[in-house]
Amino acid sequence: MEYNVSDIVQEAKVALDENVDSSALSGLGDVDTLKLNEIIESKVVDAAMVIEQNAPLFLLDSGRAFGEVIGWDSQPGYGSGHIHLPDDFLRLVTFQMSDWDYPVPVAITETDPAYQQQRSRFAGVRGTPQKPVVAIVQQPIGLVLEFYSCYTGDEAYIKFARYIPVPRIRNNKIDLCEKLKPAIVYYTAYLTALSMGEGDVASAMLATAKELAEITDNT
Repeated sequence: MEYNVSDIVQEAKVALDENVDSSALSGLGDVDTLKLNEIIESKVVDAAMVIEQNAPLFLLDSGRAFGEVIGWDSQPGYGSGHIHLPDDFLRLVTFQMSDWDYPVPVAITETDPAYQQQRSRFAGVRGTPQKPVVAIVQQPIGLVLEFYSCYTGDEAYIKFARYIPVPRIRNNKIDLCEKLKPAIVYYTAYLTALSMGEGDVASAMLATAKELAEITDNT
């Protein structure tokens, strides 16, 4: 959902005012309103990126579609393939090929031990339509999604492919996951207080942001 950045800035200021006592805000009070607004606005994108990268899947929006062209590693429709990801890719929401039993919401990386198994010459070790695997890796062409595997030949196609884009401000607006907007506001306040050396204020804002986004230390 699209929001005015000025509204996010104002809500972050309110969060700071309402959740800490006046003595803790003394450092922030020494900054004029215009300067404080600029500082808060400079933290909005970073806050959105951190929260949307780490929040649980059920708090994300449906995201954007991707994947018009499939590059097959061998015969089209059989085995593994890859899809060039958009330049603004931040996080996978879901991916499913047409012959898979279910969609995959979480991707592995090159450093995951399971990734090496996908290159095994033994078919039973690699991902299958009954137990599919998705990996996000860096290739010479850029960031790609690799999938394992398909066995329906020319009939194989992408059923679902959705992602969360890197948040960006355009025309003083920013597109955010609706359920995560409150957490992003508090994380913006956290980054603001932290940048101004207000450690206690920052700690209070961070705790609230993590609670709202249901982010734990194990996330």
